[in-house]
Amino acid sequence: MYNIRSYVNEEFEFPSGSTLLWGNIGSGKSSILLGIDFALFGLQRGNLTGASLLRNGAEQGFVELSFSIENKDYVIMRALKRSKTSVVQDFGYIIKDDIKEEKTAIELKSDILNLLSYPKELLTKNKALIFRYTVYTPQEEMKNILLGSQEDRLDTLRKVFAVDKYKKIKDNAKLISSKIKEKRKYYEGFVSDFSEKELEKEGLVQNIKNEDLKFKELIPKVELFKQEIEKKKLEVKIVEEKISEEKKKKKEIELKQLELKHLVVEKNKDGEKLEFLIKEIEELTLEKLELDENILEKIDQRNILLKDKERELRLVLNKIQELKTRKIHSEHIGNKVLKLNNCPTCFQEVSQEYKQKVIDKSNKEVEEYDKEQNLFESKQKNFDEDISKLKMELEELKKNERDLKIIKMKILERDKKNKEYTEIKVRLEGVKGKIGEINVHIMSLQEKIGEDIEEIYNKLKQDLENFEKSYREVDIEKHKIESILQHLNKRLEEISLEIEKKKGIKEKLEDLNKKLFWLSDHFIPLMDKMEKNILFKVHYEFNSYFEKWFKILIDNENLQMRLDESYSPKILQNGYDIDYIFLSGGEKTAGALAYRLALNQVVNSLNSGIKTRDLLILDEPTDGFSQEQLDRLKILMEEIKIPQVIIVSHEPQIESFVDNIIRLEKSGHETKIS
Repeated sequence: MYNIRSYVNEEFEFPSGSTLLWGNIGSGKSSILLGIDFALFGLQRGNLTGASLLRNGAEQGFVELSFSIENKDYVIMRALKRSKTSVVQDFGYIIKDDIKEEKTAIELKSDILNLLSYPKELLTKNKALIFRYTVYTPQEEMKNILLGSQEDRLDTLRKVFAVDKYKKIKDNAKLISSKIKEKRKYYEGFVSDFSEKELEKEGLVQNIKNEDLKFKELIPKVELFKQEIEKKKLEVKIVEEKISEEKKKKKEIELKQLELKHLVVEKNKDGEKLEFLIKEIEELTLEKLELDENILEKIDQRNILLKDKERELRLVLNKIQELKTRKIHSEHIGNKVLKLNNCPTCFQEVSQEYKQKVIDKSNKEVEEYDKEQNLFESKQKNFDEDISKLKMELEELKKNERDLKIIKMKILERDKKNKEYTEIKVRLEGVKGKIGEINVHIMSLQEKIGEDIEEIYNKLKQDLENFEKSYREVDIEKHKIESILQHLNKRLEEISLEIEKKKGIKEKLEDLNKKLFWLSDHFIPLMDKMEKNILFKVHYEFNSYFEKWFKILIDNENLQMRLDESYSPKILQNGYDIDYIFLSGGEKTAGALAYRLALNQVVNSLNSGIKTRDLLILDEPTDGFSQEQLDRLKILMEEIKIPQVIIVSHEPQIESFVDNIIRLEKSGHETKIS
């Protein structure tokens, strides 16, 4: 709990068995129970307000409650926030199957009612009645039910025992009876003209018979005219087909004549083209078109010889150049020696004899070089002449090669024109044949076109129009009768339905009288009896528990307490009736506690499906108890055998017979677990 009354932020755990919330008066014990009530059912107008729960000075607070039902864990949280004028519920959520869902206050209450198997009608009530009278009743509230008026007590118990439905059923039955009487009056007015409607129906049936007779007399005439019209239509169709066929033949003649014209033009064009081709072929035939197929081979041979000659020429030229270089070198040496006086190496004087010897040698070499050069220059001349001759031959052969290509093209052209000549000649023969066929076909079509049938066609059309006019006149009369019959039949259908409806209403009227009799003379008295029987049975069980629990708490043979027919405590002391208010404080508390526990047992037995039967919360159940009564409370707790019990008390003696104790201590307006 967070910021709930005197709790700032506390967490409590309630194990199975009995648990005592112990603390001094005003320490905040009951606040925990109010927190549980709020978490389950939210704020309850007139019973549990936000202002009474939210801690003073706090702007917001919340209660989160974790609990288990049939081994499944749930968590529910409701929050409060302070507005300018009041404290209202804020957001809330519920966790089921580990899934958190945020919901409104009404949705949370609906989920809780489903989980606890409480009746759905409690969703909009101000109190969770079953919870208040089976699990947790705030301190003093049970005494109020005993001290309140008898009628209020019975109305409350009817709701708790779920027998208030019988009173509602009776009230509803009386309301239904009133509605049935109103409906009966309406039905009686609805069937008041039943006889007049039956007479009208008889008249309609007779009129329909008369018109139907007229209609049947017209049918043969209509059929006769229809047959004649169909016959004439067929004749007209046959003539129209003949006319259409002749139109097709004329159209075909026109197309064939057009085709013939086109073929003649085509024939003339092909004839002209054929004459032109003949001339061209004759001209090409006159030319001498001979092919020398060895020209390319000759060209290749000449190219090879030319390359060989050019290669040998380059060798000769290189040799001539080499001889010239050597000759110049020898001449240079002779001239140099002639001018030389001293040796450049040893610096000795060079003799004239030595000079002459070197010069002679040089001259001899030059002479040999000249001879050899002349020889190679002669070869060069021969190679130049051969190469020139080969080039001239190649040029002539290449010219012949070009002429060869032209001849080939002319031969191809000649062959192509011969082929075209053959094709045109064949096509021309075909065109001539087709022209003959078309002429024959045109003559055949012209022979098939017969005499003019327009006059026959016009006469047939006139006959058809006359029959159609007569047919329309008879058909109009037929449709007029059909319209009258349709109107009469529609009215007959309407009045038949109305009569059937009135018959149904008469049957319903009889049924309403039976229901009214059953409700007033059987059902309502039966509900009275059932309510009394259930209340009697509940009263017996309730009273048994009440007397039993009271005897356990009050061991006084002279003081007895039981319930009268209105479920009020009837107290006998020493054989005399006494009023509840004259009992001592402990005796009043014992009576209220016994009443409370008896009510718990009866409600749980009547509602076997509710999921809170294993939990009981007692808020200060020992107010005014003596030490002996406190001991007897232990006996009572053992007797009721409820798996989980939470007791709020400041009595130390209760500690001796509970399984768990939670001690609370309040200091400075704040409660904590001590």
